[in-house]
Amino acid sequence: MNVLLTGPFGKIGYRVIEALLAKGYQVTCFDIDTPANRKTARDFASAVAAGHVRIIWGDITNAAQVAAAVSGVDAVVHNAAIIPPLSDIHPELAERVNVGGTKNILAAIEQSTRRPQLVFPSSISVHGFNLPDSPFPRRITDPFRAEDHYAGHKIECERLIEAAGKQWGLRWVIVRIGACMEGRNPMDTENSEQMMQMMFSISAKARLEYIHPKDVASAMANAIGNVQAMGKKFFLGGGKSCQTYWGEFNSMFLVAMGCEPFPASVFGTQGYYTDWMDTEESQRVLQFQHHSLADYRAELDKKFRWIRPFLFPFRALLRRYLMSQSPNYPLRKS
Repeated sequence: MNVLLTGPFGKIGYRVIEALLAKGYQVTCFDIDTPANRKTARDFASAVAAGHVRIIWGDITNAAQVAAAVSGVDAVVHNAAIIPPLSDIHPELAERVNVGGTKNILAAIEQSTRRPQLVFPSSISVHGFNLPDSPFPRRITDPFRAEDHYAGHKIECERLIEAAGKQWGLRWVIVRIGACMEGRNPMDTENSEQMMQMMFSISAKARLEYIHPKDVASAMANAIGNVQAMGKKFFLGGGKSCQTYWGEFNSMFLVAMGCEPFPASVFGTQGYYTDWMDTEESQRVLQFQHHSLADYRAELDKKFRWIRPFLFPFRALLRRYLMSQSPNYPLRKS
């Protein structure tokens, strides 16, 4: 089976390549040609040489290039997207990529003689923000509520996909992803200032359910050809062992560096679109929950193990500097 993966050289896409190869699939990677993507693609040089991976450089907003990439494949995992904070900084570009790119994928699948299956990663963000007093867990049938451009794009894409299923028989699976990152790369360093401001604006008691990118990749790979999954939507969260709160989760990298965790007072009062999720049906059908929050902590500990002794004398200064990025600093007395 030949699977087209868009956005293959991002944090999740990388793991999806690995998961697809582990299942014995041929993988066609479609991504924009940048130095960073070229560098990441070199990790799969041996798979390319063996004929297991093919790389096509192109633009998801170019309909002709997308159609050429879709031609001859049996399934499409459409991972390409612009995510926050860039989707809010450049909303028009994000809409062209997120919604326009999905329209191009759907048109290409409709034109293909093989009519490949589509696996589409959406987001828990489509349900809006949660606050400590909000009902939980989130359920896949909860109503849509877009709080930002990205969530609005995902909602529109889901509706386009469902409509294509009804109108011309698209075979689809939609997965809504929770808080997903790896301990080896816990923060978006390209947009660290925006990320820190966002992090400290949110309530320390906002619920969060973590999921490892490897588990997201497993779910996507297991959705391909899965009769039980076809035409359904699933939450991807790590399960009970991955349920925590915003303040605790965002203190983990600080603790891994040898510092004390952030106090609750450094955080704001806003909600966010992380939450605890009902993943019972998702796990039954897709069999993907293999990592826990303890695994994430272990990855962070491994990442910082060599520099932790050197940071030790400066740990109080480092913690204070990070807290100074909060709009609540100097901190109110608790």
